[in-house]
Amino acid sequence: MVNDTTEKIPVRSEPAGAVVSIECGNAPIYGGVTPTVITVPRAAQPCGITIAKEGYVDARVTFERQYSRAGAANKVAAAPVGVLFGLVGMALASAAGNSYINPDAIGNIGYDIGTSVGAMPANKIDEKSGGAYKQVPGEVNVTLELQTADATPPAPPR
Repeated sequence: MVNDTTEKIPVRSEPAGAVVSIECGNAPIYGGVTPTVITVPRAAQPCGITIAKEGYVDARVTFERQYSRAGAANKVAAAPVGVLFGLVGMALASAAGNSYINPDAIGNIGYDIGTSVGAMPANKIDEKSGGAYKQVPGEVNVTLELQTADATPPAPPR
């Protein structure tokens, strides 16, 4: 719930002035002329861009959708649930009076389970909205290659 549903990615080319087309699950969208900053949906898969300039070979960059570390913030918000589960686990382990059961270990297990359960709704919302993801690479720098003149096609075999 920390990330927005879209992500801004800087795009640069050498030479500058290339047209950027964004292809993220729909028809290509004009992304500007390099250098530029494009906006892509975090949840899009597949997602990529084409960088084109007259006289140069088009460059294609494919993004890989990965989980963002910002999703860890959902566990912070779920910490009170984890503390509650941990305290209940420690109390139950202590009340059992069994010397083989370590109340601290049970408390730690309860905390881990509680934070996971508490973060689950926010994680699901982030996955659906796209906020759980990031597109990699987060920055694009390409050097365009000059197009070479087409060579004369070889003569057909005799």
